[in-house]
Amino acid sequence: MITSLEARRGRQMAMLAAITTIATFFIGAILIGPEFVGYSEQWGPINNVLGFFQGIGHIFAIGLCMKLFGADDKVDLRIFSTIVLIAATMQLTYSLSPTFTANSVFKTEFNSDQVTGMAGTINSVIFVLYGIWAWILTNSDSSNLLPSWASLAGKGAGTLIIVAQALSLFGLIPGNLWAPIFILGGVILWPVFMIGISNAFGNNA
Repeated sequence: MITSLEARRGRQMAMLAAITTIATFFIGAILIGPEFVGYSEQWGPINNVLGFFQGIGHIFAIGLCMKLFGADDKVDLRIFSTIVLIAATMQLTYSLSPTFTANSVFKTEFNSDQVTGMAGTINSVIFVLYGIWAWILTNSDSSNLLPSWASLAGKGAGTLIIVAQALSLFGLIPGNLWAPIFILGGVILWPVFMIGISNAFGNNA
């Protein structure tokens, strides 16, 4: 059974994940712009720091979801939550790398643009893992801990993210179609899903 402290921390961290997801998108898509490629000297440091806290929020939320939703008795949820925890930790470890590279006092083998590009490439797979996890979590909610709107948002986000990434993998989706699908799934529905998870924790705090 989840403790009151764990539930409070889960509520806080799921909300942190939601807020930082929206904030990083706003900086990347609006302030930096979708046409910009590489590391932004102006907004990159802020975006990287937000990405760091986004990773922290997701790691705490996913880890505590395992306890809230009884992952010990649900093999799919337990194993896939572990996979996504590892993926989220990977995101966390390289979240600050572009800024560290840009400001390094030493000569680096890769420049900040290249490091940013490598991080983005890895994210393509991690997004798919998040989408699958959302589906497994919502389907494992036998006690209806999630509000109905959060469950729908999680399934919607998971579906859209998986579809967009799968089509992108095989070059079957144009950029002008991929962007709105990913924005709806990853920037609108995903934060709503995380807010719903925050509410589920709050009901047990």
